[in-house]
Amino acid sequence: MVSRWDRRSQADEANWLEIYGESDPVSVPLASLFRVHPDPAQESAGYLYVWTFGYTGDVPDRAEVRLLFPAVDRWRVKDVQALVYHLPPVQEEREWRTALAEDLNALAPAVGLAGEIAANVTPLPGLSAASAAIAHLKLRSAPQVGRDAWYVRRIHRTLGGAPYYGVEWTLPGKLLQQVGTRVTGALLVQYFSAEPVRGGGRAGGALLGHARLSTGGRTVELPAGSWSDHATVDAFVMLPLTVTAQPDG
Repeated sequence: MVSRWDRRSQADEANWLEIYGESDPVSVPLASLFRVHPDPAQESAGYLYVWTFGYTGDVPDRAEVRLLFPAVDRWRVKDVQALVYHLPPVQEEREWRTALAEDLNALAPAVGLAGEIAANVTPLPGLSAASAAIAHLKLRSAPQVGRDAWYVRRIHRTLGGAPYYGVEWTLPGKLLQQVGTRVTGALLVQYFSAEPVRGGGRAGGALLGHARLSTGGRTVELPAGSWSDHATVDAFVMLPLTVTAQPDG
C-alpha cells in the first residue's frame, strides 16, 4: 500500500490544486460489498481520496472540483461518500451545527443506528466498517445550509478515447468564505473486481483531478486547460492507480 500525492499550480503559485490518496488499493468481490452480514476477512472499509485547492484574492462566487477514475479492465470503483472538510468553529457555527444535527438524524437509520451517533463512531455489532466510515466522515463534513448548500453529482468524461467515471463537487461562494482560502474535500470509494467480457483493454490508469474557480465572470482552471472538452490526460493533476484483486479464501 502506497499513499501518493500530486500538485499542479498556476505559474505564479497563487492558485493550486492537490490530490492525494492510496495508489495501490485492493479490489474485493462485488458480492462482498452487499452482504447483510459482512465477512471481516473480505470487507473493505474503503479508500479516501482527498483534494485541496488554494486561492488568493477575492472569494470565488463558485468553485467546482472533479475526481475522475479510469474505467479499465478487472476492476471498477463504487462511490460511497463525498464530503467537504471544515475546521470548526466557522463564522456561522450555530447555523452549521443545526444543519449538521439534521443531517445526522437523517443518516442514522441508513447506517443501522437507532439512537444518537456518537462523536467517535467505531464498528459495532451489525454495523459494517464501511457504514461506520460513512458516519464518521459525515461528522467531519461541512453541512449543506439553505440555498447556499454544496452538492455533488456523478459524471463521466472521455479522454484520449478512454472512459472515466467520477464525481463533481459544486461549492457556493458563501461556503468558500466560511472555510477559508484553503478548501479541502474527499471521496470515499470501494473497489470491486470485474473481468472484461470481450477481450482485453487497459489494465491500469490514473485518478485525475481538476478544478474551476469562478469570480465575477472570470474563471481560473486548475490546472490550466484541464476543463476543456479537448483536454488530454496530461493536463490533470494525476495519481497513478494499481488495483490488486483480493486473494480468494
